[in-house]
Amino acid sequence: MIGIRELARELDLSIGTVSRALNDRGEVNAETRRRVLEAAARLGYSPNQSGRSLRRGRTDLVAMIVPSGPDDTVINTVFASVLNGVKRRLGEHGFDLALFLEDGDADRLGALRRVTERGVADALIIADTESADPRVDYLLKRKKPFAAFGRTRNAARHAWVDPDFDSSVEGAVAHLAGLGHERIGLVLPDRAVHFVAVIEDGFRRALAARGLPFDDRLRLRKPAGERGGVEAAEALLSVDASPTAAIVTDSMHAVALYRGLAERGLRPGRDLSILALLPEAKAQYLLPKLTTWQTDWTAIGERLGDAVETELRIASGETAADGAPPRRVQALAPTALSDGESVSRPRALEGASPGQRRG
Repeated sequence: MIGIRELARELDLSIGTVSRALNDRGEVNAETRRRVLEAAARLGYSPNQSGRSLRRGRTDLVAMIVPSGPDDTVINTVFASVLNGVKRRLGEHGFDLALFLEDGDADRLGALRRVTERGVADALIIADTESADPRVDYLLKRKKPFAAFGRTRNAARHAWVDPDFDSSVEGAVAHLAGLGHERIGLVLPDRAVHFVAVIEDGFRRALAARGLPFDDRLRLRKPAGERGGVEAAEALLSVDASPTAAIVTDSMHAVALYRGLAERGLRPGRDLSILALLPEAKAQYLLPKLTTWQTDWTAIGERLGDAVETELRIASGETAADGAPPRRVQALAPTALSDGESVSRPRALEGASPGQRRG
């Protein structure tokens, strides 16, 4: 590939003439423009993107800050599906997507500050939102266009897309209660993210609405991944008045519960019903098939792409025919029950806990 200087030298033209021809400026006659464009294609001319971006005041790049702490991984089917949707939709809007990893420490502002203050991207997408998220406050103060994959307590002030966790947990409790379950456990990842608080609050409300007891011993927060799942399984199966059903959100928690039951000669769906809220797709390979509340993660990514593009139009002062700015995207993605074999009517307890029963 060659740059504009080499291209101008090859054509024996000034750099200014070549630049005007490449940018379709009217000061260049049609024959010269034809010569320049043909030579550029033949010689593999590559424009200096940083220079073009500086002149235009934009990069046509959207940066997504990817969580990379000990409980996160970019090798995650949920996140990969979201990224696929974001990339596809941004491409339709004429933008490229760039990924930046968070530092993985307590300071979640590090990578965000660098990307923002260096002008690397026109807009940003943040994920794993906290209830009171310092990144949201920072971006609002800087007036930097952004959208969030997840709500915050300041959700009314910024663009976001989130699965409808409220409806999911309500539907999950309703489904289990309808089958006769009265003691329902809840296992959540021990993380300071907003969706965990949303699910926990919704769980309490759903139980209360049906007159079902809330037992704090059955409401667990454990580390994400297998280790937390093993701890959760041990805790749930050791309670005297044990649950007949459990709701989980982390796929590996579900895997560990399956294993914990098998070690005790018990079976999911028979001795303990297990229902997962919005797990990774790989959880569907569990046997018996896991009952889940699901959503379309790729569609969420596409909606995030729309959300950040809308924020850029709002920032540019664009208005509709009636003078109103574009409508900010603040959207809950629908969820639905996916039937499996891990949920059924509760067995008679017969005065024993699942950890004591066999067969």
